[in-house]
Amino acid sequence: MVDPAPTDQPQPYDHVHFRPGNHLDADPHTPYLVVDVLDTHPPVIELWHLPDHPHHQDWAAAVPITDIAHVVRVTSGDTRTWTP
Repeated sequence: MVDPAPTDQPQPYDHVHFRPGNHLDADPHTPYLVVDVLDTHPPVIELWHLPDHPHHQDWAAAVPITDIAHVVRVTSGDTRTWTP
């Protein structure tokens, strides 16, 4: 089970949505999968498309945490959504 981090920082396997006007001009309605969180200041989040997305294997990005509008973490007993 993955527990939310005390800092509310995204973790691998979380789903995120971008803020409108993000650095990539990516669709804020599309969910992305967190692959890694780089230990920088501010944190840089490495993302992939979800496995059911048609471009899953062809797209990846590293974005500052400031581009993330909200994070969704699903655990065995709960789903939690927050703004980092």
